[in-house]
Amino acid sequence: MAFGAILSAYVGVSLSEIDNHPFDQHVLARFFLALAVFILGLCVGNSVILRAEYRLGALFLCFAAAAAVIAHHEAYELGFQPAILRILSGCWIIALLGSNAVLTAINYLHHRNRT
Repeated sequence: MAFGAILSAYVGVSLSEIDNHPFDQHVLARFFLALAVFILGLCVGNSVILRAEYRLGALFLCFAAAAAVIAHHEAYELGFQPAILRILSGCWIIALLGSNAVLTAINYLHHRNRT
């Protein structure tokens, strides 16, 4: 939630700085839609992986990664600063890899004594 609050504040500041320049509201809507699809794909993919449906989970995580790439492109089109785009990319990569590493550990700990 903190990441979302920081991102929303940055978007508001970025858009207020370009008051003298036209910006495309459709691009902004696509950015937030892609961001929502990323978060949804990440949550559903991880949930499905915990249920041992690895292929379906991987499919949702691929959708999440594709949505992150689209959101990154839309943010670039909106004029986000390169440093912010690098931070966004880093957070998204950490979210994908970190959440899956935690899930793998949980899955391993849960199933290790079942043999």
